[in-house]
Amino acid sequence: MNRRAFLRLLGATTAGAAVAPVAGCAGPERSGAVLTSELPLPERFAVPLPRPALARPGPDGVYDLVQRVARPEIVPGARTEVWGYDGTFPGPTFDVRRGRPVRVRITNELPVPTATHLHGGVTPAEFDGYPTHLIVPEGLSHARLSHGGHETGWRLTDRTFTYEYPLDQPAATLWYHDHRMDFTGPQVYRGLAGLFLIRDEIEDALPLPRGDRELPLVICDRAFAADGSFRYPSVDPTLLHERGVTGAYHQGVLGDVILVNGAPWPTAEVARARYRLRILNASNARRYDLRLDPPPPTGPAFTQIGSDVGLLAAPRPLDRVQRGTGGCDRRLLDLSGRDARGVAQRARTGVHSGRHAVRGGADRHRRQRRPVDAGPRSRY
Repeated sequence: MNRRAFLRLLGATTAGAAVAPVAGCAGPERSGAVLTSELPLPERFAVPLPRPALARPGPDGVYDLVQRVARPEIVPGARTEVWGYDGTFPGPTFDVRRGRPVRVRITNELPVPTATHLHGGVTPAEFDGYPTHLIVPEGLSHARLSHGGHETGWRLTDRTFTYEYPLDQPAATLWYHDHRMDFTGPQVYRGLAGLFLIRDEIEDALPLPRGDRELPLVICDRAFAADGSFRYPSVDPTLLHERGVTGAYHQGVLGDVILVNGAPWPTAEVARARYRLRILNASNARRYDLRLDPPPPTGPAFTQIGSDVGLLAAPRPLDRVQRGTGGCDRRLLDLSGRDARGVAQRARTGVHSGRHAVRGGADRHRRQRRPVDAGPRSRY
């Protein structure tokens, strides 16, 4: 029996030796309403943590991203229609340098207009991705567009637009996402988001984990329809005409499946070492409270070193990581003193509250498997 099968088997029970988790704990804060999935929820801790693809410039130095439809298998046995940058969910990660301007050419092959915004970027107004500056796909007449009752102030570009980012700002963890007026929520929900990392010489000089020990974690919650598609309560499912949501979802949508880098409740194999976490909450409305369970025997669980505006003046020890929607930052996680035995996973999901233990074996001397679980922080 291989190690992954061992974890899968014991994850369905609550027995065995344990792995070290990042646990999401329930708390008093809540926004939005729960939208439940119409298909069986996927098994927890049964798939590996994927890493988003890395964005790379073309021969002309321009980064080309095509917004297009794809149908990956997110929930095992079902296909989900995703609207993604290069058809991926999340989109490719940018890894760029301060003071080295980049140009990103966005081509829209989706059935709806889009606008792309670099969240946290110090960007000229022309390239900021205003909600009223839309890239309109080929074949979609401007006259057919609904602007939510707003008739003036629009800038419409056919099919392709090149954004220019000067990157005159400190090293930071940013993200890019759709920003279309009145339809940002549902279009990000369908997959239009990705990480954008800026580095500089100050960060380079610090003894921080790098390479495989730098983990991007794009956390979000989603609900799934019976056919595997993302379930979202839009008044107009085509997202072409009438804006808004139905029912009790005006304060946001809380899904019942937690995805990390597009995978449901994944696991990651880690060494006994320090890790740098690039955490983004790309949920529609859910807040997260991330903790180690049980906490480390000595010292804090996390050390915050930066945010979406740059490095902190000094490291900040923390026992928990609290993230609101759209929030992103950098944390250090020290696993060098953690034993792969005796640690259980507790989580609360959007509609199934309670304690859930996932346990598995690992090489106690070198590596351990780590469930990356961001359980919701809500009361139900």
